Amino acid sequence: MHRLWRLLKWLGFLILALPAGGAIYQQAGALFDDFTLPPAVGRTVAVGGYGVHFVCSGAGKRTFVLDAGLGAWSAEWYRLQPMLAKMGRVCAYDRPGFGGSAYRGHAFDGVTAADELHALLPAMGVAKPFVYVGHSLGANFGEIYAARFPKDLEALILIEPGVPKDLLSNFDPISRETALAMPATCGASCYAGWAAGALGVGRFIVHHVVTGAINLNDPATLARYQADASRSSAAATGAAYFAALPKTCFQDTDIANFGVLPILVLASAIAPQGDPGEDMAAWRRRQLAYFRALAAKSAHGAGPMTIAGSTHASMVMGSPAGQTAADIGAFLAGLAPR
Repeated sequence: MHRLWRLLKWLGFLILALPAGGAIYQQAGALFDDFTLPPAVGRTVAVGGYGVHFVCSGAGKRTFVLDAGLGAWSAEWYRLQPMLAKMGRVCAYDRPGFGGSAYRGHAFDGVTAADELHALLPAMGVAKPFVYVGHSLGANFGEIYAARFPKDLEALILIEPGVPKDLLSNFDPISRETALAMPATCGASCYAGWAAGALGVGRFIVHHVVTGAINLNDPATLARYQADASRSSAAATGAAYFAALPKTCFQDTDIANFGVLPILVLASAIAPQGDPGEDMAAWRRRQLAYFRALAAKSAHGAGPMTIAGSTHASMVMGSPAGQTAADIGAFLAGLAPR
């Protein structure tokens, strides 16, 4: 009995010590990042009472605004942004809770995302109309922005947006009415993300598990990315955007057309690996059919154009990004003079 009591005592100690150790690891790591890393490239401005970080480069009559995918921020554009900067001024920004932007946990659906960007544009000095370039979920947000603020845009570039039917398959069946009525605020998965971040789980994964998969330009860039990805808010924010996907999906599918707004849809060449029994060829045909229908919502829609040798991520972060930039440039060159 005495041995059992000692065992339970040590188990209790470990149960208390592990969270405490994780919290110390997270806070010490955050302080170390603050004191050792140079300031992030770009600027941070106050919009609606919270700080938003963005990075602009290039110059010219044309302006691009880059919107990253789920769980990503301005760092996602490290390859593509310099290429587009040869065509004009390019601004990439961090949504609240990601990168260098402060957390703002009021809502995470597509309409909120569009309204947040619309409020940010004057602070970024973005001239209108601009070219909206969205990747993955950022492209889904771009569709909603175009529907809400069509006069703001010169063109809309959709780099492999999520297919609503596929995104909704991650959730229990839900009606349009129920999804649109969702508050889209920080829910259970978001709070779990906060807990994981505060206990250093995200920091440990970023620094010790997936380091080899992060292929950035140089050690300083990698260190800044790891610091931003290790923030307590990063996992929580990603979880909240994911939980709000049903609402965002129906906001997308409710868009009847884009009028005469020029739209280019780009697709990757290499489909993701599915379950062994899944017919990936059929899935791919459905995906491309959706992209064609998306382009057809505009009188000046084009695509889908396939980026040779690309995956969903490498379209913007790998060597195929060069072809992505070239296709965007060719499409814009064919537009009527402003």
